[in-house]
Amino acid sequence: MVVPNFASFLSVLRVYINKSKDDMKIMYIFPHPDDESFGPAGAIDKQIKEGNEVILLTLTKGGATKVRHNLGLSIQEMGAVREKEMQKVQKSLGISEMNILDYKDGGLAKVNPLYLEGEILKWLQHYQPNVVITYPVHGGSGHHDHIALHHIIKRLYFDKKDTLKFWKRLAYFTVIDTGKPMFFEGGIPRVTWTKEKDIAVTVQLDESNIMAMKNALLCYDTYQEMVKTTNVIERIGSKTHFELEDENYKKVLSSITESITI
Repeated sequence: MVVPNFASFLSVLRVYINKSKDDMKIMYIFPHPDDESFGPAGAIDKQIKEGNEVILLTLTKGGATKVRHNLGLSIQEMGAVREKEMQKVQKSLGISEMNILDYKDGGLAKVNPLYLEGEILKWLQHYQPNVVITYPVHGGSGHHDHIALHHIIKRLYFDKKDTLKFWKRLAYFTVIDTGKPMFFEGGIPRVTWTKEKDIAVTVQLDESNIMAMKNALLCYDTYQEMVKTTNVIERIGSKTHFELEDENYKKVLSSITESITI
């Protein structure tokens, strides 16, 4: 006899109680495993607790990470490890649907963008999300996979939004720029993040959301050193920020679904 986990039961019950006809499908599309946890995990937790359905599509298995060298793993072996870690994240956050594709890690910018558009379009038509979230133009870290995916999804949005009636909003998970000089010592340019004036949505996280982010990050056993090095938990703090594509409001919205009608 299987005894259900009481905490899990309460979580499901809370979502059911909070669910209304206005709850939406939110689809995160990222290049790599851990992109969903290094920043937006707290917001994902809040969105699910508010009754929304969250779907995750990841284009690579992330096997080319330099961490694999420390573990003595091949790209394929590392990809398999990260896929298993990501499956733990899905359970930890309560993501309803997750798909991990196997495009070359570090190679998205070299794939025919029209081919990738077709791939992503297929998943959009399958899940019919109301909101799609990916990286902004700076890619968060300047990673070429992040930037390539941004441009592919942005073009797809403007090309298809009139025919994909379910797709109401394109948003970009981001962080506010530090305002530091554009160049490091020696003239090396830094990645400039989003200006504060361009932040369209700020999601306020409570303690349970922050704990959910911490638990999601803990699922990546092989990346704990990276979690410490990047200070991601401290950097995100209690607020998660998003840009919105082709939308302007007089105030900063408090939810990624605010002001959408379906």
